[in-house]
Amino acid sequence: MAQTSRTPKRISLKIFFIALLLLAAISHAARAEDVLVINTSTIIPYSSCIGGLRETLSAYSLQVVSIENDLEKGREIISSVKEKEYRLIVAVGPQASFLLSEIKFPAPKLFCMVLNPHRLIAKEKLYSGVSLNIPLAYQLQQIKKTFPERKRVGVFSSQGENKTVVESLRKEAALQGLVIVGLPITSASDILPAIASKDFSIDALLMIPDEQINSQKIVAYIIKEALRRTIPVVGYNSWFARNGAILSFIIDYRDMGIQAGTMAMKLLKQGANTRVAVEAPSRIRVSIDEKTAQKLGIQISPGAIQQADEVIR
Repeated sequence: MAQTSRTPKRISLKIFFIALLLLAAISHAARAEDVLVINTSTIIPYSSCIGGLRETLSAYSLQVVSIENDLEKGREIISSVKEKEYRLIVAVGPQASFLLSEIKFPAPKLFCMVLNPHRLIAKEKLYSGVSLNIPLAYQLQQIKKTFPERKRVGVFSSQGENKTVVESLRKEAALQGLVIVGLPITSASDILPAIASKDFSIDALLMIPDEQINSQKIVAYIIKEALRRTIPVVGYNSWFARNGAILSFIIDYRDMGIQAGTMAMKLLKQGANTRVAVEAPSRIRVSIDEKTAQKLGIQISPGAIQQADEVIR
């Protein structure tokens, strides 16, 4: 009789543990489709960004798919997962971000690791994200702080692509007591004549991303010719810092993933009705090549050196 009385308890315990297992399975299944990350390719900067995303969204599950720079492949991949009910879709890199703008999803969208998103994505299709654009005001502030005696800042740009950027730089420079000297080009072949012309009478050269200056060989030539004239070059990534630019701005890609993850958290909580917001990078490292500057007699503010994230000596 004693054994018979314990049997219902054993059955109840079994049912209880089975229920727990079922709940765990259901919970895992629900989390399995929290966030879809569409990656443009598996290069290190994108992987670092996704690492930051994972860190911030550790409470959610992420499914990462790579389109390998292939829009058609991307469309096929998205078609295969489109029916799943993701709570958020994140695009990493330009191709993935453009593709996501062209495809309708019920879930909110987010992009990151994109330069000039307003050019890549149509205005009516633009969605929230973090761009790779370093604020122009910040760049000019750092130039002024690093080279306080230098006022005339040259900027190479192709008219069609960066005319508006140069105009914005002019307006911001006027507020900071600087002068922007535009160096318009239509192709890479215009660079040599531009450097040789009287208009190349500048105190510093600010490099901005431009389709006509799209190879390391061209940029290396520009840096060499500028330094030969004791004109400091200001670059926008770590390559410039390693190749003679006196002042360089370096974006922390993992931190960009963390920043995108913070935006993702808001979207997950507030849904697709959240106001579209495009943010600039929140973490920009400053690198100064003091060694090259001293060699060429280019004066740098001691305060700028003290505050730099990296000083090459």
